[in-house]
Amino acid sequence: MNLPEYSHIQTYVKWNQNNFSEVINYFSQALSDMNIDNAYFSTELVWELSDNGFMYVGGGANSKEYCINNQLLHIRPYIMGWTPEVIEELNESWLEIDLLLWTEEIELDYRMGQLKDPYKLIIWDLLEGISNRFTETGVYFTNEATDGKPWESLIMNNENELWSFDAAIIPIFLFEKYKDINEENFFYDYIGDKLYIARKLVWNIKPW
Repeated sequence: MNLPEYSHIQTYVKWNQNNFSEVINYFSQALSDMNIDNAYFSTELVWELSDNGFMYVGGGANSKEYCINNQLLHIRPYIMGWTPEVIEELNESWLEIDLLLWTEEIELDYRMGQLKDPYKLIIWDLLEGISNRFTETGVYFTNEATDGKPWESLIMNNENELWSFDAAIIPIFLFEKYKDINEENFFYDYIGDKLYIARKLVWNIKPW
């Protein structure tokens, strides 16, 4: 069986032994808010680093099928730990908070990355669900090729991949970073203390 190609709804949180359980609990609550199975993350997960400084918290190996707005959608909650031992440019350790989606399930056209209409609102609602709990970085909707790149660009002060996402919800303290928005490529609106951004080619309409 071939593994599916994943799209990601992802954000990042600084972590250490003191706040690890709190971050996991926040993620568990966010999943519960979105009616996503949080059983794995509501158990007592242990802080554990491998010998090379890498940390995998996981979330179970399999995606689970949900019916949301009468659409079937496979979702796999997932957490990964990144430490300075793995990425030397880091000054501290970060947790990647992720919802993995099956790309082929949500995409209309794999060459353009365009989304199927029934999934647009669902995906945006999931982005908002994560951003309601986590605001240390943006929340990004990425694909297999752009996975992790906006965050890496942000923390390494490398502008090259800052816009490597198909949608994002940006907290107010990062507005300056994202002020030069290419209006040909992106829809955007400042709403309250957040900046909403969506790639026109992928969404066709504003999803918010």
